[in-house]
Amino acid sequence: MDSYVITYDLKEGDPSPYRPFIEEAEKQGLLYVWTGKSKVVRLPNTTLWGRFEDVDAVRSAFDNAAREASRRVGFTIDVEKRMIILEADAWVKSNVAKPPVARWTGKTGFQTARLHQINDPFFAY
Repeated sequence: MDSYVITYDLKEGDPSPYRPFIEEAEKQGLLYVWTGKSKVVRLPNTTLWGRFEDVDAVRSAFDNAAREASRRVGFTIDVEKRMIILEADAWVKSNVAKPPVARWTGKTGFQTARLHQINDPFFAY
Protein backbone atom coordinates (compact mmCIF):
# COMPACT_ATOMS: atom_id res chain seq x y z
CA MET A 1 0.00 0.00 0.00
CA ASP A 2 1.06 3.55 -0.68
CA SER A 3 0.52 6.80 1.18
CA TYR A 4 -1.69 9.42 -0.45
CA VAL A 5 -2.25 13.06 0.47
CA ILE A 6 -5.57 14.77 -0.23
CA THR A 7 -6.22 18.48 -0.15
CA TYR A 8 -9.81 19.68 -0.54
CA ASP A 9 -12.34 22.46 -0.01
CA LEU A 10 -15.93 21.96 1.13
CA LYS A 11 -18.67 24.50 0.53
CA GLU A 12 -19.75 26.04 3.83
CA GLY A 13 -23.18 25.16 5.15
CA ASP A 14 -25.28 25.37 8.28
CA PRO A 15 -24.24 23.44 10.22
CA SER A 16 -20.62 23.49 9.13
CA PRO A 17 -19.76 20.24 7.36
CA TYR A 18 -16.10 20.15 8.41
CA ARG A 19 -16.24 18.34 11.77
CA PRO A 20 -18.69 15.65 10.60
CA PHE A 21 -16.60 15.18 7.47
CA ILE A 22 -13.36 14.80 9.47
CA GLU A 23 -15.01 12.27 11.80
CA GLU A 24 -16.30 10.22 8.88
CA ALA A 25 -12.97 10.52 7.01
CA GLU A 26 -11.15 8.98 9.99
CA LYS A 27 -13.50 5.99 9.82
CA GLN A 28 -12.47 5.61 6.16
CA GLY A 29 -8.74 5.70 6.97
CA LEU A 30 -8.10 9.38 6.18
CA LEU A 31 -6.26 11.32 8.88
CA TYR A 32 -5.27 14.93 9.61
CA VAL A 33 -2.46 13.84 11.95
CA TRP A 34 0.81 12.81 10.27
CA THR A 35 3.64 10.77 11.74
CA GLY A 36 7.03 12.19 10.85
CA LYS A 37 10.49 10.84 11.67
CA SER A 38 10.43 12.00 15.29
CA LYS A 39 7.17 13.88 15.78
CA VAL A 40 3.45 13.59 15.29
CA VAL A 41 2.10 16.70 13.54
CA ARG A 42 -1.20 18.29 12.58
CA LEU A 43 -1.50 18.71 8.82
CA PRO A 44 -2.72 22.00 7.32
CA ASN A 45 -6.48 22.54 7.36
CA THR A 46 -8.36 20.60 4.70
CA THR A 47 -5.47 18.20 4.17
CA LEU A 48 -5.69 14.48 4.89
CA TRP A 49 -3.57 11.41 4.27
CA GLY A 50 -3.98 7.66 4.29
CA ARG A 51 -2.55 4.37 3.07
CA PHE A 52 -4.42 2.75 0.18
CA GLU A 53 -3.96 0.25 -2.63
CA ASP A 54 -4.50 2.84 -5.36
CA VAL A 55 -5.96 6.26 -6.14
CA ASP A 56 -9.40 4.75 -6.80
CA ALA A 57 -9.49 3.41 -3.24
CA VAL A 58 -8.55 6.86 -1.89
CA ARG A 59 -11.25 8.53 -3.98
CA SER A 60 -13.80 5.98 -2.78
CA ALA A 61 -12.86 6.52 0.89
CA PHE A 62 -13.14 10.30 0.49
CA ASP A 63 -16.49 10.01 -1.30
CA ASN A 64 -17.81 7.64 1.38
CA ALA A 65 -16.80 10.11 4.09
CA ALA A 66 -18.56 12.96 2.26
CA ARG A 67 -21.70 10.84 1.77
CA GLU A 68 -21.85 9.79 5.46
CA ALA A 69 -21.15 13.34 6.66
CA SER A 70 -23.91 14.61 4.36
CA ARG A 71 -26.37 12.30 6.10
CA ARG A 72 -25.29 13.69 9.46
CA VAL A 73 -25.65 17.37 8.53
CA GLY A 74 -28.87 16.92 6.57
CA PHE A 75 -27.70 18.26 3.20
CA THR A 76 -25.38 17.16 0.42
CA ILE A 77 -21.88 18.40 1.12
CA ASP A 78 -20.47 20.10 -1.96
CA VAL A 79 -16.80 19.23 -2.47
CA GLU A 80 -15.61 22.32 -4.33
CA LYS A 81 -12.01 21.20 -4.88
CA ARG A 82 -10.01 18.03 -4.35
CA MET A 83 -6.51 16.95 -5.25
CA ILE A 84 -5.12 13.48 -4.52
CA ILE A 85 -1.35 13.03 -4.61
CA LEU A 86 0.78 9.93 -4.26
CA GLU A 87 3.08 10.82 -1.36
CA ALA A 88 6.61 9.88 -2.24
CA ASP A 89 8.90 12.24 -0.35
CA ALA A 90 6.76 14.62 1.65
CA TRP A 91 8.14 17.24 3.99
CA VAL A 92 5.70 18.62 6.54
CA LYS A 93 6.11 21.67 8.79
CA SER A 94 3.48 22.33 11.43
CA ASN A 95 3.11 24.61 14.43
CA VAL A 96 1.18 21.77 16.11
CA ALA A 97 3.75 19.03 16.66
CA LYS A 98 5.08 16.90 19.48
CA PRO A 99 6.92 13.64 20.09
CA PRO A 100 4.65 10.58 19.97
CA VAL A 101 3.09 9.54 23.29
CA ALA A 102 4.01 5.94 24.11
CA ARG A 103 0.44 4.83 24.90
CA TRP A 104 -0.69 6.06 21.46
CA THR A 105 2.17 4.57 19.48
CA GLY A 106 1.16 1.82 17.08
CA LYS A 107 3.18 -0.65 15.04
CA THR A 108 3.16 1.65 11.99
CA GLY A 109 3.29 5.38 11.41
CA PHE A 110 -0.32 5.31 10.24
CA GLN A 111 -1.47 3.55 13.42
CA THR A 112 0.44 6.05 15.55
CA ALA A 113 -1.09 9.00 13.69
CA ARG A 114 -4.60 7.53 14.00
CA LEU A 115 -4.23 6.82 17.72
CA HIS A 116 -3.05 10.37 18.35
CA GLN A 117 -5.85 11.83 16.24
CA ILE A 118 -8.62 10.01 18.09
CA ASN A 119 -7.13 10.07 21.63
CA ASP A 120 -4.71 12.96 22.10
CA PRO A 121 -6.48 16.21 23.12
CA PHE A 122 -3.49 18.13 21.73
CA PHE A 123 -4.69 17.22 18.22
CA ALA A 124 -8.44 17.68 18.77
CA TYR A 125 -10.11 19.00 15.61
